[in-house]
Amino acid sequence: MMRSSTGTAWGPAWLRLLLGVLTVICGVLTMTSKPVAPVLLSAEPRWEPVPSASLAGEPGDPAPGAPEGRRTLVLYNTSTPGPVTSGEVYGTKAANLVSHSSAFELRQAANYQPDDMTGFSAVVYVGPEDGGPLPDAFLADVRAGQTPVLWLGYDINRLFDGDSGYAVRTGWRPDGWAERAIVGVDYKGVRLSRDSQAGASVRTRLLDTAKAKVLAESIHDDDSRTPWAVRSGTLTYVAEIPFSHVGSTDRYLAAADLIRATLSQSPPQPARALVRLEDVGPTADPVQLKQIADRLHSRGVPFSIALYPYYRDPKGIANSGTPTELRLVDRPEVVRALRYMIDRGGTIVLHGYTHQFGDGASGSDFEFYRARLNDEKAVELLGPVPGDSVRWASERFALALGELAQVGLPDPEAFEFPHYTASAAGYQAATETFGVRYDRGTYFPGWCSTKCGDIAQADPAGMYTQAFPYLVRDVYGAVVVPENLGYIPPWSDAVELDHRIGEILSAARALRVVDDGIASFFYHPYLGTEVLDRVIDGITAAGYRFVSLSDAGHR
Repeated sequence: MMRSSTGTAWGPAWLRLLLGVLTVICGVLTMTSKPVAPVLLSAEPRWEPVPSASLAGEPGDPAPGAPEGRRTLVLYNTSTPGPVTSGEVYGTKAANLVSHSSAFELRQAANYQPDDMTGFSAVVYVGPEDGGPLPDAFLADVRAGQTPVLWLGYDINRLFDGDSGYAVRTGWRPDGWAERAIVGVDYKGVRLSRDSQAGASVRTRLLDTAKAKVLAESIHDDDSRTPWAVRSGTLTYVAEIPFSHVGSTDRYLAAADLIRATLSQSPPQPARALVRLEDVGPTADPVQLKQIADRLHSRGVPFSIALYPYYRDPKGIANSGTPTELRLVDRPEVVRALRYMIDRGGTIVLHGYTHQFGDGASGSDFEFYRARLNDEKAVELLGPVPGDSVRWASERFALALGELAQVGLPDPEAFEFPHYTASAAGYQAATETFGVRYDRGTYFPGWCSTKCGDIAQADPAGMYTQAFPYLVRDVYGAVVVPENLGYIPPWSDAVELDHRIGEILSAARALRVVDDGIASFFYHPYLGTEVLDRVIDGITAAGYRFVSLSDAGHR
């Protein structure tokens, strides 16, 4: 069963989508950063990892809270013809999700040997369109049914073609491609979205409802329905790879929940929510910071503070042409406000050192990756910064931690890259120094081409992102606390504001289909408390309870 694919997670269509999203994230950008290293006056660097670094692990280790002793084999096929990286991207995304419930080992399916799944608690297989040949031993072991298998995507016809009686035993079979467009997926009675660019889906046909159970249904453009996810015995099948063109209410959530359900029978945690106050730096208004802390504290809502300690605007882009530099030590009133916030339930998340690079302005610019605005005012990512390395990123972290120590602020509990973007070397350094990130991850083809952790093979040209519905330990070995609902950007009128709030609340409601889900958004303090109240009210009404970072499960 072969068909060409468009709009994949690693191709030009995906890149255009990412850059569009980044333009929104940055708000009113004033980036003109050039690849020159800034000269910074700083406090004494602090080189010791923060206490949360003890949570750092190796790629393949499970996330905190995962059931003990479980190991999952994650296999991915490669496209023929096509780059190995295409399958690796999907395999990596699956492995990141698997880590919530199990340790994992990520391999190419072509290298599978007889009985390789023996000793694993489960297998997750990811088959892209136009996949290469699958080993007969793998197909035979899946048919044997001794190990639970979750099969995502294509190649499924090979499992049935090699055994004429398999469809009768399982009670279902693949039946070509879905002929009508899929406009949504019904999972647990909730309609999840599906982008029209998401590509093909396999049509499945039930033969015996006593043997096969439909777990989710595709909703077609004529309102007809066909099975999207089916379980029979130890085999669970999802009729596509739901990892491309993913939105906040997407069928991706169903796949994430099915992965958890396949790998773990542990009872789920209650629905939890997180709020992060974003882009707090030395130029922040201390009165606004105290007001928002008071409001959250009065509501019993813990919160985190995404803090960068050094403000730089070397060209005066955001300061009427006046070059400006401020450190926390220069703003004791801001430091007092930060301590006030901590006393009222706030937790520090380090958000970079300067949140800028070269001659860019703090808060708008990237720090650990080169970027610029093109003629259309869209963000264009240019690649790693000159001199990028684990050592270089670690030095930035040490300088930032030194600034916090100088003004007596506590260690951060997690790290967040500015605009969620860094090189593979930067991510490795963050794992070593902090152990915990609070973000959406950026990943690179090649990082897991042989064994996860190969910086030399990580390809910036194919970078991609992934948001998580629950706590994971990703392929960098870091515990990742999710952010998955987005934020409220500045609005032009009440209609736009209502729309923005509605998007966040719709995403939170959709996320309820995921057991162990954590609904997480960020908010800029200068927007005041009224809008924040509306978002918190809506998320609470959806059945969530706001918790602290540590209560999200990473401790």
